[in-house]
Amino acid sequence: MYNLSRLGRNVSESVLRTASVSSARGLHEMPDHLKDVPTAENPRFFDMVEYFFHRACQVAEDKLVEDIKAKMSVEDKRKKVKGILLGMQPCDHILETSFPVRRDSGDYEMITGYRAQHSTHRTPCKGGIRFSLDVSRDEVKALAALMTFKCACVDVPFGGAKAGIKINPKLYSENELEQITRRFTLELAKKGFIG
Repeated sequence: MYNLSRLGRNVSESVLRTASVSSARGLHEMPDHLKDVPTAENPRFFDMVEYFFHRACQVAEDKLVEDIKAKMSVEDKRKKVKGILLGMQPCDHILETSFPVRRDSGDYEMITGYRAQHSTHRTPCKGGIRFSLDVSRDEVKALAALMTFKCACVDVPFGGAKAGIKINPKLYSENELEQITRRFTLELAKKGFIG
């Protein structure tokens, strides 16, 4: 579904070359489970997001250390930057829930939904709901991480989140979609997962 080879062989070779130069300088290390992402035939979406997060860390680490104005040693500044970057990486919360919905025909159907809150360092968390049969935990985590980075880039004071409901919205009436959305929101609220 997602393939880095579309970015072109030159980009991948450049990324690998830069990563090895950064490693040689002793900067941010790429985790072992992500090292094959540029050459993998079909990497997971969240792995690609994590890979590019770590690449950004390698590129920006020196500048971040330099920009710390506090009176501390360079080594302490590096440790602080490393701690901040490590805190930004993982997805804070992921919820998978299933619930019944009554269709307009009177039949009942079980619906599965996901909600990921990638970063709660700034609350509330911002992110919409995606309706698709392709929705998965991995995809919701990746989209929540991208929302975190997008909000940070434009200095919007929100953390990143995303939700997904595993249905084909074209097969449901407007009334049914409203019921599904309301019930999903209720399930999230029961677990304190809104905002």
